[in-house]
Amino acid sequence: MNVLSEEKFLLVNQYIGLLDIIEEAFGHIFLCLEELRFEDAGNLGHDILAAFCQIHQTNQVLAEHFSDRPGILNKFEDFESVLEKAQPIQYTNYTLWKGILGESIYPAFSEWYREINKQFRSYFIN
Repeated sequence: MNVLSEEKFLLVNQYIGLLDIIEEAFGHIFLCLEELRFEDAGNLGHDILAAFCQIHQTNQVLAEHFSDRPGILNKFEDFESVLEKAQPIQYTNYTLWKGILGESIYPAFSEWYREINKQFRSYFIN
């Protein structure tokens, strides 16, 4: 079993919580796009991009705490490809945006999200 200090446990717990919220937000974006609520979808998209920046910064901090765990470090590096896919988002053409989200950004995030959860699972499950 892997044991974390209380501080690291809280940090990882908040990190995973943010990832859970982002996963849920993608579902809301797709719903908004289906219901033609483009402004709501765009607002959620901006929030997700802001959260992606926060994840990127947090990955750098967590990398220091998990420098002895190459699996976790690799997943932090893999997040860069998610960021790259999210860069070209244009909110003016929502049909194109829905395709980019559904075929590129969300699948990349979702796969990365599953993998980082696997890496941290040993810290939460005995």
